[in-house]
Amino acid sequence: NLLGFDAQYRLERIGGRYRDIEQERNAPRTVYPLSENPGLDLWMLSTQYPRWLPFVDAVYGSATYMPMADGARYEISITQSGLIARPMNPAAHAVSGSWK
Repeated sequence: NLLGFDAQYRLERIGGRYRDIEQERNAPRTVYPLSENPGLDLWMLSTQYPRWLPFVDAVYGSATYMPMADGARYEISITQSGLIARPMNPAAHAVSGSWK
């Protein structure tokens, strides 16, 4: 927190991963944008005009990985320390319980 303000995040994309390392290395990747127009981009402005926005900082990115299945639904929460994904229905619980 800076001056009592909460950290701000922007979700940019969702992408797929494979459990099998060979598939991860060789199979086609899936990546989908979440927004075509992200609006005001403070990060871009802070890199172009660092003196104007000295409080803007991006130390790290955050990601969370969950198994996908037909009908599975997850709740994604943004916290001060990153992203948390929780299964929200039986389909999501079923695949999450077996995912290691």
